[in-house]
Amino acid sequence: MYAFLLYPHQNVRYRQSLLQIAREELSMTLAALGRGGDVGVMQMGGASFLTFEAPKLTQRDLRMLSQLSSVYVMFILEEGHLTPVERLHPQYVGEDLPALLKYKGKTNEMFTDAMMTMALASSAFMPIHDSQLVVCDPMAGRGTTLLLALRRGYHGVGIEIARQDVQEAAQYVTRYLEYHRIKHKKTESALTVRGKLGGRETKFVFSDTAEHFKDGDTRTLRFICGDTRDAAALLHPGSAHLMVTDLPYGVQKGTAGRQDSIGGTLGAALPGWFDVLKPGGVLAMSFNTYVTRRPYLCGLCEKAGFEIVATGNLEHWVEQAINRDVILARRPGA
Repeated sequence: MYAFLLYPHQNVRYRQSLLQIAREELSMTLAALGRGGDVGVMQMGGASFLTFEAPKLTQRDLRMLSQLSSVYVMFILEEGHLTPVERLHPQYVGEDLPALLKYKGKTNEMFTDAMMTMALASSAFMPIHDSQLVVCDPMAGRGTTLLLALRRGYHGVGIEIARQDVQEAAQYVTRYLEYHRIKHKKTESALTVRGKLGGRETKFVFSDTAEHFKDGDTRTLRFICGDTRDAAALLHPGSAHLMVTDLPYGVQKGTAGRQDSIGGTLGAALPGWFDVLKPGGVLAMSFNTYVTRRPYLCGLCEKAGFEIVATGNLEHWVEQAINRDVILARRPGA
């Protein structure tokens, strides 16, 4: 039996929410790896463990399971004894890259990372999970999703309409790369949509080592300041393997979080998001159930051509004004 020790969280109530998400994340990952089985919860020494029975995991299985956002230490549990299993987490850049950037309203990066894993597990691309996938956040904010993708060695591209958010994200990445003396190239350019200026792009090309950079073995991070409803014009069709995003929670922006406002933007944006995803790619989208409802959003996704992925219960409490849920929607094909 395997037993995975979870990271603790200072908020006891939110800790239960993370446990619920972690259990579903592990279940989906094991199923996608062909290691499906019941995932249980065990308390030992006052700590929470996720447990499951499986044949001996391969090195490639462990590389994927080492990505799980909430797992602190992996063990084999035999006759009451815990034997640590070495984590094979392929940190392409520093583990601190997504965590150091702090700002009001930032989504917990463990949760965002879990959404990425669930999207991957539901997609056609789990068999190539350790290759250079492209992750897109079409409502990128200051880029937490993209930084998590880079940590895995993926490429990241995000669209964000708020110029200040894009500028602060780009400034942060510039400081991080320079401070850690990571070889990189930064460029800025204008983008056109239907013959007019439709956005500006800040692009970083970098590598984990100077040797890899010289050889052209690089990763790309793109911040696009533009309207997500123009995604199909700002990005190439079929250019992203996964899409991970948070819809506005309607807490800080007042009426900007009304269901009709979210629905209008999303209804106009989803066809473009569909075009940007590769066939077999999956959109993971979180939302505040106090602002909008799951059937409504699922209907918008299906109207755009997506198929809703069946999951366990992903609805969970975050704070007084936010009760969060997640929809996984797949572009058919592949």
